[in-house]
Amino acid sequence: MGRQALDLLKQANFTALQSALGNYLLAVFKWAACQATGSPAMQAEAVHSFNDGSAQAAVFLGSVCAARKPNPSFPNGFGRLSNLIVLFVAIFMGINAVKTIQHGYQAIFLHPAATTVSGFWWNQAVLAASLLVDGYVLYQAMKDIGQEAESEARGIALIKLSFEKYHLASPETRLVFFEDLLATVAIVIASTGITLTYLDIFPWGDGLAGLIIGVLLFGIAVKVAWENIKGLIGFTAPVEVVDEIADTIMKVDGVEDVYELDVVQEGSYLDVDGTIELPEHMSVAQAEDVKYEIENRLKKIYPNIHNVTLNIQEDDALSRWGSREYGRLRRKRSTGKNDSFHSSHQSCEDTGTAAAS
Repeated sequence: MGRQALDLLKQANFTALQSALGNYLLAVFKWAACQATGSPAMQAEAVHSFNDGSAQAAVFLGSVCAARKPNPSFPNGFGRLSNLIVLFVAIFMGINAVKTIQHGYQAIFLHPAATTVSGFWWNQAVLAASLLVDGYVLYQAMKDIGQEAESEARGIALIKLSFEKYHLASPETRLVFFEDLLATVAIVIASTGITLTYLDIFPWGDGLAGLIIGVLLFGIAVKVAWENIKGLIGFTAPVEVVDEIADTIMKVDGVEDVYELDVVQEGSYLDVDGTIELPEHMSVAQAEDVKYEIENRLKKIYPNIHNVTLNIQEDDALSRWGSREYGRLRRKRSTGKNDSFHSSHQSCEDTGTAAAS
């Protein structure tokens, strides 16, 4: 039993654990600053860091549970357990966000108060330290997105890529990215609100900052909850993933066409279900070899593929892949069956481009 637990811990997401501990530490400092100065913005930041730490702790716990191998009682494994745990944490985050909104509202309309001189600098010092930590974690999350999107972009290009390709990242990476993006924005909002109150430009600026951060916290809680609900139900994988899987299938010798293809993401896993067209003269044994080769190639590209189910039918002389709606079917040339995959697939792409233009 102890050995099994040790093996599970070796596969766990320790980056999430480190992030959780860091966020809990920041929450303690921010809460201390809030108690010393009475700043609603600092209270919102403390709740924010605590929520982030709880979410990361849930990701760590979920990664430990998901590492368990399937057994006769649970043949599909425990991948969705991570989504379920984070979903409960998202509900908890939403409750905390509502309380933060209420506190910010009260600070604006019931008892607005400016921070003291010592309190101002104490708040700014804590926020500056938090910005360094959250900014570093955010950049690491962007690098993870670039790596999972198979890109070597850096600097400004990496930031742009992160917003364009975040949906290709794992659920854990997406969670860290959105949380720390929000954390960075929230720190700027809190610092601005506290400064406006300190300079007596807007006496209610501190409370307004807390209110805005509370709204942002509630928004991220809803988004995290929705992402994990989709993981529990199962949803269609991103187009880039489906295209890469289809192209990999088409590159296998003997595959004439992809008749239909569904790639569903369930928790951290992918399920591939489709129908491929093979030459009518191919034997059953040869067809099984083709299916085995397809499965091996797909699992090399996406190790998180849980199941590959492929049906077989004879080649019907129609080219379907490249138009998921099957609206631009074209007749294959009679000599096309003897061509290589690359030439026939390039012809499909050229036809699709011409139709689109």
